[in-house]
Amino acid sequence: MASVEAGTGDEVARLRRELEQLREENHRLSRLLDLRGQGTAPAPEQLAAPVAPGLVTMGSPVEDKLALYADRFRARPDVYAVRWENQRIGTAGWMPAVAGGWRKGMDRRAAAHLPLTAEVVAAHLVGDMFLGLYPLLTDNTCRFLAADFDGSAAVLDALAYCKAARADGVPAALEISQAGRGAHVWVFFTGAIPAATARAVGTVLLHEAMVLRGSMDLRSYDRLFPNQDVLPDGGFGNLIAAPLQGRPPS
Repeated sequence: MASVEAGTGDEVARLRRELEQLREENHRLSRLLDLRGQGTAPAPEQLAAPVAPGLVTMGSPVEDKLALYADRFRARPDVYAVRWENQRIGTAGWMPAVAGGWRKGMDRRAAAHLPLTAEVVAAHLVGDMFLGLYPLLTDNTCRFLAADFDGSAAVLDALAYCKAARADGVPAALEISQAGRGAHVWVFFTGAIPAATARAVGTVLLHEAMVLRGSMDLRSYDRLFPNQDVLPDGGFGNLIAAPLQGRPPS
């Protein structure tokens, strides 16, 4: 019984140390923003203002919510990916969705890819499948940019990226991974822009996030999506897991 109590006490002490470190980090970043002339007060909640006509809320019809999701996370409409898992041997991965499913010996060049529809999005959101999006469009443009962070410092680095975006007047949305060990930061554009331009914006924000993090080098940063400026011959470019999946895979 004594060993259990000792273990619990050690865990509480560790959590208190981590909390204090996070407070110190938050205070340091706030001071940096103050030095740059940026306010650190939280923005007012969206619903504190009167609900504008056409604004999608919790009480909106399902069709409106699906349309909003599809508009924000607008990717290639002619193809999407699905996540597969083999629990017997412990492997998992992604593959483009095709009519009839993939079969052994199937010619990939002759496969009929399935389009991304509202029904597919709905299945993802309720957890019946896990959707992968191809952000790089066929004309080498994109409608969003996502920065991927992984590892123990992922959330702090992603927050620094968000603060850099806010300092430059770029609206950014932070998504914590399902496992809690990574993060995506999404930037949405009002229209399609060249992927090279979007990626340049992301690169600038990364450099500014490094300044905000001080001595930290953003080691958790993985890559930007789209991952390419130009669509590769015969390929779709790198996919990114769609957010808000209803039921995380086991």
